[in-house]
Amino acid sequence: MERSRDESISIALERLALTLGESGAVPVPELVRALERAAERLRTKTVSEELPFDLVTQAEASRTVGVSRQAVNQWVRNGVVRSYAGTGSSSRYGPRVSLAEIAIAANRRSRDVPFSSSRRRELLDFLLLIERGSTAPVAREVRHALEDDSYDSHSPEQIRVLGEFVMSSMGLGDQRREFTPDGLRLLSELEPSITVDTSTPFGGLVDSLGVLVRSARGNAGFDSPAVALLALFGGATVGAQYTGGNADVGRAIRAAAREVWNEDWVERLLDAVFHLSELRPSPLTRFTASLTYLDHNRFLRRAQATGVSIAYSRGPGPLLPQRLYGGPILRDLMAGTARPPQAWAFSPEAALDAWPAQLESGANPFRIVNYEYGLLDPEIHGIRRYCFSATDARRGLRAYAGSLSGNDRRRYVKYSVEGLTRTLLLQNIELSAIDSERDFDWWKDHIIRSSQQEILLGLRDERARKVAHALLVSTSLLPEVVEAAHTDGALRDRLRIYVKNLEFDVIEARYRDDARRGVSRVIKTGGVALDATEARALAEREIHDMLA
Repeated sequence: MERSRDESISIALERLALTLGESGAVPVPELVRALERAAERLRTKTVSEELPFDLVTQAEASRTVGVSRQAVNQWVRNGVVRSYAGTGSSSRYGPRVSLAEIAIAANRRSRDVPFSSSRRRELLDFLLLIERGSTAPVAREVRHALEDDSYDSHSPEQIRVLGEFVMSSMGLGDQRREFTPDGLRLLSELEPSITVDTSTPFGGLVDSLGVLVRSARGNAGFDSPAVALLALFGGATVGAQYTGGNADVGRAIRAAAREVWNEDWVERLLDAVFHLSELRPSPLTRFTASLTYLDHNRFLRRAQATGVSIAYSRGPGPLLPQRLYGGPILRDLMAGTARPPQAWAFSPEAALDAWPAQLESGANPFRIVNYEYGLLDPEIHGIRRYCFSATDARRGLRAYAGSLSGNDRRRYVKYSVEGLTRTLLLQNIELSAIDSERDFDWWKDHIIRSSQQEILLGLRDERARKVAHALLVSTSLLPEVVEAAHTDGALRDRLRIYVKNLEFDVIEARYRDDARRGVSRVIKTGGVALDATEARALAEREIHDMLA
């Protein structure tokens, strides 16, 4: 009897869907997409019942995250984190823990929350030091944002711009777009909250570094105080490597940072960017290519609060040296030039080639900051799931290697293997590849990085890219995008369906589903530790298979 009842419910639901479509009450494409989203949401609810992918012993978790074994044991005993049954009878296979859950617990107990008074004072000291000359206006604005608790950079236009992106993406196949003409106009008309005069030495420096966004009216600047501080960091690192008067500003910023933080100035300045972004968040931030790479450290530190982040990439740095190091550093490596100790540094000869704003994004010198202080930084807790298009990686690797011969080609392949080996050695990285070009779909192509708190959407359309390389979206803004359609109930329902594509739980469900169905090939699982021999053998196999 119960079985018959289940079948009748199923048939009734099927008939309802058919009736809605056949009567024209709901357009068939809309109905299909709605049912797909509903099925995905139902499937998502079951994910929490599955065993985590990153189960390790308590000892392995303590070593990886950098906390004591006693702390992990106490968290398990007190119910702070769950334990999961092992797969064998010996003590080696005893109860295990999720590496992501241990990272979350460690993060909640170890970070300065939200911004310690001593760190805030140091940042103010740094800003006061550079509040002179051409850096004074930006330093003053950042200091004002830090001191004024009523500072707010949220605008209704930000909601409208994101709404336009979501609505344009509702199409099927060739009809799916990033922005309508009206959406592009709204995006280009967004005014930066902090403006910069590009005719000044500092303005010229940050302009040539490619960190300024512009409005249709010609105003240049930054969308948030944290991004402005990030640009100062960019000037003090890569900007200071160039010659000329504008680069002197970068060296002055670096000198001020050293005066406040001594040799720890890089880490402390990145700390300040993270804390300022927490203190004065911006719901929607336009990013240039340079800012996309510069901000990876802050993103991962914010993602660690919930333990997991997911990134999709067409040109993966861990496999392609030109996208790991950027053009100037790779030039030095290929020439056998001795490298300076700083991760971002390159020779004066390499600096003559081009400034970041003149290079295509794959050769951007801020690429190295993206990996050294972002993806490959072992000090940041959390599992980083990095999924790339194997088709694009193979194409990029073969094209670059094919342009070389003899020792140059062997040197390039060596750097490819070394970069991938180093990535595989990090226990908290999960690396996977999508081998079929068809399976690297539209949404994956746009999701550069995603976490519970925010998502970084890459813009591919050339018209949109003239305005921004990517949009950093706070997930707290998503409900407002739906509610903005309050005058149109049908549009609000459609928006609700498509906004789900930007929510982390749906992105994660898709990521896991791709792994289960074999759409993506997991090269290394997060939480798994490889020794140097294993990592190198795996890296050599992957690189050589791509070049074969």
